[in-house]
Amino acid sequence: MEQLTDYLYDIIQNSIKANAELIELSIVHFDQMVITLSDNGSGMDEETLKKVTSPFYTTKTTRKVGIGLSLIQMLCEQTEGSFLIESKLGIGTSLHMTFNDTHMDMPPIGDLGAFIYDILLHQDIHQFVFSYLSFEGAFKLSIEEMKMMFEQTLTHKDIKDGLIEWINHEIQERRGKQ
Repeated sequence: MEQLTDYLYDIIQNSIKANAELIELSIVHFDQMVITLSDNGSGMDEETLKKVTSPFYTTKTTRKVGIGLSLIQMLCEQTEGSFLIESKLGIGTSLHMTFNDTHMDMPPIGDLGAFIYDILLHQDIHQFVFSYLSFEGAFKLSIEEMKMMFEQTLTHKDIKDGLIEWINHEIQERRGKQ
């Protein structure tokens, strides 16, 4: 994985697989980057929660390894950050990740606008809320609002390009000099 958005997309797949109706992604960027990903999917029992970050544990039947969570945990630790996963069976799961984003092992963030647009169009994601907070202010976006606002035109190239550009602009405004 080359960009942080690659890691995020990979772990959002876990929320989709857990039949989450609501997925929330929050990035708080002050002296370090703190990312929280929460869902209201099926959650995990205590036994599964203990094993889930092992690359040798997966619930998939098509392969014997599951590397998504172990890779994001390793990236947090490599960048002098932290990783915490909380889950309750039948309630949902939350990942809390911190990164020293100036660390030499920190990958580039990637195109957050394109990432969010892809999530917006994903047929298995019903509700998605994205928020970005920094010293320069806050930005929040709900897929439900975007779908209501643009209805059938959401997939038009001009709308797609405009939304991606707008999202990236809003995030860049809040990133300021970082």
